[in-house]
Amino acid sequence: MRTATKSLLALALAAPAVLCAQVSFASTAANTAIVNRAVLSYNGGLTAESSVTVKVDLVPALPNVTITRGDAAYQGPDTPGIADTVTITSSANGPATYTVTPSVTAASNSTGASVTGGTSVVLGATITAGTGSTTSIVVPAPIGGGVSADSEVNGIAVNDIIVFTVNSHTYTPKVTSTQYSASTNTFTIYWANSEAIQAGDILGAGVQVGERQQVNLTAKPGTITTLGMDLTTTVKVDVTAPNFPAGTATTAPANKWTSTPPTITFQKYSRNVTVPVAGTGTAHYNTSVEGNTGAGSLPYYTGGVTGKPGDTIEYVVEASNSGASAFDLTACAVSDYVPTSYVTDPIPAYTGSRPVFYIDTNGVTSTIAAGAVGANQASYVAGNSPNLVVNVGVNANATTPGTIPIGKGVTIAYQVKIK
Repeated sequence: MRTATKSLLALALAAPAVLCAQVSFASTAANTAIVNRAVLSYNGGLTAESSVTVKVDLVPALPNVTITRGDAAYQGPDTPGIADTVTITSSANGPATYTVTPSVTAASNSTGASVTGGTSVVLGATITAGTGSTTSIVVPAPIGGGVSADSEVNGIAVNDIIVFTVNSHTYTPKVTSTQYSASTNTFTIYWANSEAIQAGDILGAGVQVGERQQVNLTAKPGTITTLGMDLTTTVKVDVTAPNFPAGTATTAPANKWTSTPPTITFQKYSRNVTVPVAGTGTAHYNTSVEGNTGAGSLPYYTGGVTGKPGDTIEYVVEASNSGASAFDLTACAVSDYVPTSYVTDPIPAYTGSRPVFYIDTNGVTSTIAAGAVGANQASYVAGNSPNLVVNVGVNANATTPGTIPIGKGVTIAYQVKIK
């Protein structure tokens, strides 16, 4: 991609101004030299002459701008970026510098969405000045530049993509060479046979030919608000040039990141510690809890456990992030509704006379005191609903719920007596 340092080629065009065959904003290329020569004949064969040269100015015209969008699966803050491509095609009669400025105009289910990229590019352009062929066009030679083979012509150089439309057919060939003709002060711009245009679309004079370039952007999703819901961002680009008309902003359809909710395993079990009974469902064991209570290897059940007044019932709650998704579980807390109409408050059954047994994400066991909200990692207020709340996971503390990483889990246990 060439930048704003392109120089304009220059030569004098010793011919009248080109007449328009197909007009597109301007019918003569910028930087063309219009030379008008007058001759005085006298004394039977002597002559005197004088000429003036008029340079054709650039006629500002809005470029044609398009921008792509994309899809991806959200993997985390600003990950992955989606590549958006801005395609700019000149519709002017000469080269100009265009500045591409992107911005995010809307975002859903996201905070901090952004877009990076944007730059200044120089797009060449010209107007045809004669009849070409299926693999070439003829254009005026600009004032003041070189005339060697493959010289740049009004900002159009070898390997540039040019765009022109004839008979409602749009062509986008890649320039392979340029050739100067001193007799007509024109250049012929060539492209490969593989990109030959239809014989009926050979260009005559007066057709606008503009360079096309692309600018790459990266749309970033920011941080998703709700996992499991798609996230979208809308990117706009403003393409401007000095002294050109305003109104070149183009907005693409929204980029979209799909979000798969985390795969969570969450299960509550119970057992009668005083009089072991078989419940319903598959027997479940948690040796870390069993070893702490001294009750032996007694299974837990998801239902069917019975007890009499005075019996001790132990509840175990297990939560895990299976790793089937790409996301950690954040702000994790286990809330429990202890049915105090029928059972006592949690009893201090564990080491240190504490009512809550806790297994963290690394499998490390501990016991937690429970009291006022905000005083400990576990709180128990009988009149609240829920009345038992335990902040769990990495960095969990008395005031902050923690994080359960992918592939990790936590466990809490507590005991009550049937009234």
